[in-house]
Amino acid sequence: MSTGTSRRRAGGAVALVVIGALALAACTSGRTEPGEPPPADPHAPPSTMFATVDIPYHSTVATDSNGDLWPSAWADDGYLYTANGDGRGFSTAAFADIVVNRVDGTPETELTGMRLAAGATVAPVWSDPDLYNRKPTGMVAVDGDGNGRDELYLAVQDLRMAPSEHAFNDAPAATIVRSDDYGRTWTWPEQPMFSDHTFTTVTFLDLGQSNGLANLVEPGGEDFVYAYGMDNNWRDSFSDVVPDPVDLYLARVPAASIQDRSAWEFFAGAEGEVATWSAAIEDRVAVLHDERRVYPDLVVEGPRDSTVISQGGVVYDAPIDRYLYTSWTEFTWELYESPTPWGPWTLFGRQDFGPYPWYGAENEAGWVNGGYAVTTPSKFISADGLQLWAQANWFVGAAEPDEVTTYHFALRPITLTLRDPDAPTFEAEPGTDLTDPASGSGAVVLDVHARYGNIAALIDDDPATAVSSWNGTAKLRDEWGVEFPQPVTIDEVVLTPGPAPEDGGWFEGAPVIEVRLDGVWQVLEDVTISPGYPGDAGAADASEYRFELPEVVVDGVRVAGVPGGSGSYTTVAELEVLAAG
Repeated sequence: MSTGTSRRRAGGAVALVVIGALALAACTSGRTEPGEPPPADPHAPPSTMFATVDIPYHSTVATDSNGDLWPSAWADDGYLYTANGDGRGFSTAAFADIVVNRVDGTPETELTGMRLAAGATVAPVWSDPDLYNRKPTGMVAVDGDGNGRDELYLAVQDLRMAPSEHAFNDAPAATIVRSDDYGRTWTWPEQPMFSDHTFTTVTFLDLGQSNGLANLVEPGGEDFVYAYGMDNNWRDSFSDVVPDPVDLYLARVPAASIQDRSAWEFFAGAEGEVATWSAAIEDRVAVLHDERRVYPDLVVEGPRDSTVISQGGVVYDAPIDRYLYTSWTEFTWELYESPTPWGPWTLFGRQDFGPYPWYGAENEAGWVNGGYAVTTPSKFISADGLQLWAQANWFVGAAEPDEVTTYHFALRPITLTLRDPDAPTFEAEPGTDLTDPASGSGAVVLDVHARYGNIAALIDDDPATAVSSWNGTAKLRDEWGVEFPQPVTIDEVVLTPGPAPEDGGWFEGAPVIEVRLDGVWQVLEDVTISPGYPGDAGAADASEYRFELPEVVVDGVRVAGVPGGSGSYTTVAELEVLAAG
């Protein structure tokens, strides 16, 4: 039985046992029914039975370093090697457009680093050096020549630099540079390996220390290194000087011939579960195609209408036998999973950090930062595969950027809870608040966006704190809820409203209750609300709204509706999901 706090209140819902289906419940006099369901969110992850995912709204581990991007590789000597763009790396040495570093330690203990090489000693610029500079995109460590020690290979692209309206908006050429002395000196081919904006953002598949899990990719995979590529740019091209990336491609190359462009083969489709490969890049087939765009109607300053395929990282999470791709937009993270490197890929999680300004810990409004070029180094994956450490950076939106940005090697944990479709229903005493961590339910909070990252206010048992969904867009949908890694039985949801200023803070009309049954979200019928929900700014006048439900077994529940006011947002102080009984 759960030990969570029991919060059953007077006037509980009709008790009606439901297994695998919704059922009818009698309406109670003096209560109102929910309104029309809000429009579906076109950006939301599809229903999936893979896992629940918990992503903090801010970085939690900082390092004494300077720069961004930080693709990395775990080498045979035990160190993590990484390269940053535009900074000093792990040093106080001069600024450079590219720096190679060695990192020691773990996020749980302490991370220290050393700068190894920088600038023109790492890679050339193939395009006009007055318009472009170097950016690292991917790294791998592997003993390709069989001498008993790893070589390091670093993918470097030419990227348009400032000042220009097209700064950071096109990447015409790329190559792979090599180090035989663990990052201190580098060599490269005489010509760029990729050009004409084709496959010019290269990220290597992270297959553990020394590429050691390549044998699990396919028969004979131990002889290869695998790499993903994107065309045109490393992310959405804000100025549209080149097409925005919507496709992710895959290639392989013998570990002994990584710098030989003629040795590369590209994924050309699958025959059953077997991948096919072609030496002709024009034969390649995208392993992931995603045309979604986020923030198409931003009403404040900032990038908008961004595609979701970007330079991030793909790691093989061996304990759970899954490939995980961490992508991003300027304001969101997009997480995909697949049983193979070539798919099928499924979006299973996303985090919306909202538009600028973002704030650091010193700001009283709260602490939130997203970040770009998200990677999850295999060295830092937990033994059970359920916690990864995400590395990402940001540099804008703070009042004092030098103090509160994460323009350095910065990490935060990503926690997965795998869903077991055969898991028994979680047992809890009647009236237990299943959002309470002490209940043991494993609940993970769901939201469209929590301004300033203040999502903890939703379940802190303090009605004086509240969280707003304002994100600078004319949203047609808001939702506040929780998901569970196993089924739970519920019959009541209690919503405590937050403040409702003139520009928003309430639902237009009465919100609905949506539940997830076997991974599929649907509107729950025969729900009543007490007291009646006014559907305007007067919603803040009630101390709470109780949604009485037919007793139902679910693996997620949320309050959903159309956000109100000119700001299109809702504000909530508390959300409780009560166990049935």
